[in-house]
Amino acid sequence: MKLHKRLMAAGMAAALMMTSAACSQSGETESTSNVLSQTSTEASSSSVASTEESGLFDENGKYLEPVKLTYSKVMYPGAKFPADQSPEDNYIHDFLKERYNIEMELAWSAESSEYNNKLSINIASGELCDLMYVDKYFTFRQMAENDLLADLTEIYPQYRGETLKLVDESFDNRNIEAVTIEGKQLAVPGSNLGYAQNLLWLRKDWMDNLGLDAPTTLDEIAEVLEAFVTQDPDGNGVDDTTGLVVHATQPVYGYSRDYGLESVFNVFDCYPRQWMTDEEGTVYYGSTDPNMKEALAVLADWYQRGLIDKQFPTRIGSGETEALWTSGTAGAKFGPWWAVQNDAFTNTPDIEYLALAVPLNDEGEFNYMTGSATEQMCVVSKDCEHPEAAVMALAANNEVVRGTYDPNDEIAAKYAAMRQEMVDNGEVDDSGGRSLNVLGALTFDYFDVVPKLGKCVKSNVDTGSYEEYEGMTDYDRSQCVAAKQFADGDKDSAAFWAYWTRYVGSAVVEEGNPVYAAYYYETESSTQLKATLDKLEDEMYLQIIVGEKPVEYFDEFVSQWKSLGGDTLTQEVQAIVDQG
Repeated sequence: MKLHKRLMAAGMAAALMMTSAACSQSGETESTSNVLSQTSTEASSSSVASTEESGLFDENGKYLEPVKLTYSKVMYPGAKFPADQSPEDNYIHDFLKERYNIEMELAWSAESSEYNNKLSINIASGELCDLMYVDKYFTFRQMAENDLLADLTEIYPQYRGETLKLVDESFDNRNIEAVTIEGKQLAVPGSNLGYAQNLLWLRKDWMDNLGLDAPTTLDEIAEVLEAFVTQDPDGNGVDDTTGLVVHATQPVYGYSRDYGLESVFNVFDCYPRQWMTDEEGTVYYGSTDPNMKEALAVLADWYQRGLIDKQFPTRIGSGETEALWTSGTAGAKFGPWWAVQNDAFTNTPDIEYLALAVPLNDEGEFNYMTGSATEQMCVVSKDCEHPEAAVMALAANNEVVRGTYDPNDEIAAKYAAMRQEMVDNGEVDDSGGRSLNVLGALTFDYFDVVPKLGKCVKSNVDTGSYEEYEGMTDYDRSQCVAAKQFADGDKDSAAFWAYWTRYVGSAVVEEGNPVYAAYYYETESSTQLKATLDKLEDEMYLQIIVGEKPVEYFDEFVSQWKSLGGDTLTQEVQAIVDQG
């Protein structure tokens, strides 16, 4: 369902002060932002529409008079950048001044653990800067309900530039819907890369050794797991192999959990940890669906039979679960397309994997939950004199950092080259890049870049060539080359990761039926209630799966969950969904 009144500022600030949440660490990592697509060279990526007639701009989209923007930023301890660059004065500031006559002034900053507290203080005092990073969706809604935010409905499409337009189109504008309240777009949304649902990862070399076919149903998966545990798949004559590897403390996370069990529940049309709606539009919490008991019974049976790692609840130390997988002694896990660790190549150089969009339900369908379109965003104060400048600054900053600027824009090209030189010389690290970036922790990911890149990699591996898609970056091209290198026998850890994630994992991410939650975010009472409810839920999964509690205990869990605050959260989500 789409996310289509007022609160006092002091009360809102008090609520925010209770949540000292860390911001997203999403930066330029292999599994997320590095897979951003670059706009085509034919497309204009100017962040300013044709607005010379407005009297604000010259013929190049530059303000005739200087425009000052104040903003807040998340800081990263230990960030590395050159001595002549700082979060307060850097090449991005210089670029925006030279290219657009926008003067950026850092109003305040804070480390991620303290950012929300400081934001709440500024809200309470009424001292808001023009542009603010927000990493909590409910914070955004509270600011909107307090009428603190500029309406960007008409401004954003005009000034977002070509790159953000392509990003938004890749989401079918679902990311914009998330920040649209009562018909008004009130933020510039960050975006979450799509297709990160869990797949079934199996040891292909073990399956070949045992002559096993690829499973599709839960029963067939159980047969494969049993063979992995009992038939010496590695052929070493020792009883030392494990079936399914499971996360120790939170085996059911909800979406995109390496070593998670969500796919088993999805078979029964259950979506744990998600806010869903029934056919009448009534909100319910997916983890309380009565059909959950069927999945729990399957998992309890698998554990009793030894198909699931018997020691999984004890592997609570850092890296212990992962070590079981990378040691080469385990045969199966559920995880996203990126769930391949290079240590496995180091320990078992000849290891081979199979990724499958399974298990299928009785109708032969693979249902999977789709993640939220956005988690973080930037908001513009209602008192900002030039909200269009804020959108321009964000869009242009992103284009220079990602290399998606208009190639005919000499000023943008100059500053993009300056940034690349700093990176090439090792003068700036990932945290340093974000600390210099006006966006702070905010990133813009194309929703469908994973399957697009996967198809190019597959074509290059299979035929030796591929057809580029609009927005393909140098990093994307390097993945095609690395995967081909691995397939041709020139193997190293980087090529290992590229081959198994891009050629194997990405090849199946479009299979199945995506399911969307009714609501993905926190509510007013989440801060007070969610930790207790989540702990109760985690304990329920562990107790039933390992046999400490019978499957019937699920009904008691549901009753407790509702009485301990679940009903309150459900009512709050229902109100938000009804509001649209």
